[in-house]
Amino acid sequence: MSLAVKYRPKNFDDHIGQEHIVKALRKALREKRIAPAYLFSGPRGVGKTTTARILAKALNCDSYKDITDNPCGICNSCRDIENSRHIDVIEIDGASNRGIDEVRQIRENIKFLPSRGRYKVYIIDEVHMLTIEAFNALLKTLEEPPNYILFIFATTDPQKIPPTVLSRLQRYDFKPISTFEIIQRLNKIIQLENIKIEEKAIEEIARRAEGSLRDAIVLLDQMNMFCEEKITYNDVLNILGAIQRELLEELLKEIYAGNLKKALTILNIILEKNVSILDFVREFNEFLFEVFKEVVEGKRRNYSKEDLMIFLNIALEMESSIRYSITPKVWLEFFISKMCYVPRTIQIMEILENYNIIYEKQEKKKQEETKQPITLKDKLIDYFDQNQPIISGIISDAEIKEEDGKIKFIFSNKYLLEEVNKYLENIKNALNKLNYQYKEIEILTKEENPLKQKLISELNLIKVKDE
Repeated sequence: MSLAVKYRPKNFDDHIGQEHIVKALRKALREKRIAPAYLFSGPRGVGKTTTARILAKALNCDSYKDITDNPCGICNSCRDIENSRHIDVIEIDGASNRGIDEVRQIRENIKFLPSRGRYKVYIIDEVHMLTIEAFNALLKTLEEPPNYILFIFATTDPQKIPPTVLSRLQRYDFKPISTFEIIQRLNKIIQLENIKIEEKAIEEIARRAEGSLRDAIVLLDQMNMFCEEKITYNDVLNILGAIQRELLEELLKEIYAGNLKKALTILNIILEKNVSILDFVREFNEFLFEVFKEVVEGKRRNYSKEDLMIFLNIALEMESSIRYSITPKVWLEFFISKMCYVPRTIQIMEILENYNIIYEKQEKKKQEETKQPITLKDKLIDYFDQNQPIISGIISDAEIKEEDGKIKFIFSNKYLLEEVNKYLENIKNALNKLNYQYKEIEILTKEENPLKQKLISELNLIKVKDE
């Protein structure tokens, strides 16, 4: 007996990786609210058919007088269901029984009561392979089946099931099992079977299973048959055609550094280890995405996430181009070269930073060239803004000149002249604090414009005198 069959979960307690589904089904069993039809969808090897069998056991377990939320797994009924021998639990392969005639046979058979158990259960695997006519023939049966009939459909491609059928099913989506949970289950099997294996080899098997527990157990069984004493990490790489992570790390390092010659050398070393080009592309893309996630999470700092995004874009293009190419190695080397020579985002950032530095220097120089010298008026206004703003307002309307040791304040009207005389002492104190050397301060008004006076007299205009 293979390990995958031997260690298949016998009840819900043994089930791993699908806790959300197990919880919902056990509650439905406890409350006796069983749906007439279920759809279990998800990738391969995650427990769809196993869950269907456990559900069938829970409905027909001989150890209990009624349905139970966790079958015993050891009674005659549970063992017969486990071995596909129970007369009331019928497993059908949808790929080979996909026509309307097979569905008509099912419709005829459901008229009869269960011969042995409490429920008659139909488990149809790969149900998406049924024809449209077969699905249409099932519609009425799925909507109103007898209360002793249960349909369980399992599929890896639910999109191919017609919406009219999906609306009549209670759907549960199975997720890929985590690498950690797969390793835990493998360690349990290894302990029970007394298998000698390196820890790193277990991790590689779990990683290669890609979320499928069944695949992981099958790989472990295969490795156990191949290795006589102890399963090593190198044995796993050799048998599975896997690539050492160290080589992928070295390849990415050379690509990132732009060393095309070294990158192609490492590539050829990898391909010489009986690794197909498509397998290499798939593993390299997965590795690249893992590195990208580590950089985003802050676990790595030796790569830029912007550069890795560019690499990932090229890698995805590489995968689609090589898959249908008659010269895959040429295309592979071309895309590796493209990654080496693609401009790095850090170089672009440096160019922008240098440009900003040059631009700032030019702007600063331009400002210094156009900058006006600070006058006495500016200094006085700054001083009085902080101390006596009213004086600052008066001075701002004045023209200040420095001639022969005299400082002249020239105002446009007599009112400001009278006001500034009130604060003359304050102005003198400010000049002293600003260390200005002067002999005398003159407060003046602007002279009348002669042309203006002539126009007034000739046109007989009346000049409004200051009050």
